Amino acid sequence: MCEFGTALMMGAAGAQAMLGASQQSHQASAQQGAALYQAALARNAALASEYQAQDAERRAAAEEERQRRKTSLLTGAQQARFAAQGTDLLGSPVDILGDIGASGELDALSLRYQGEREAWLQRLQAANHNAKAVEYERAASVINPSFGIADSLLGGASRIVGLGKSAGFFR
Repeated sequence: MCEFGTALMMGAAGAQAMLGASQQSHQASAQQGAALYQAALARNAALASEYQAQDAERRAAAEEERQRRKTSLLTGAQQARFAAQGTDLLGSPVDILGDIGASGELDALSLRYQGEREAWLQRLQAANHNAKAVEYERAASVINPSFGIADSLLGGASRIVGLGKSAGFFR
């Protein structure tokens, strides 16, 4: 009867080893899937950052152009005022028009710089997201369910042999 109990315990140890191997496989697959999912999220975030960078460049170009038009209108209006007053466009009036043009161009270039800076920051963020995606992909690639399965099966085999030896099956 003792041999039957030992055989039953050995069978249970074998079943436990098989169940453990199955659980290891499922757990490793889940970890791998989670890492790949995180990598995909990071890649999507990188794309979104690149789109935002391109949008910042487009907005800056539009603002720069709008500022140049505004400066042109202001210069034209000032010229018309001078002409209405009968002022010739020599000396101080030319300096005033030049100052208006220089100030307007400085504003336009400042708008361009702000857009380029925003785009650069977005691209830096995209690069960080891509680096994170690579990190997640590497993590997923090193997850190997075979190691956990082998560990569970070898541990189970070791328990079975130990039970068999203690019962005197292996002499």
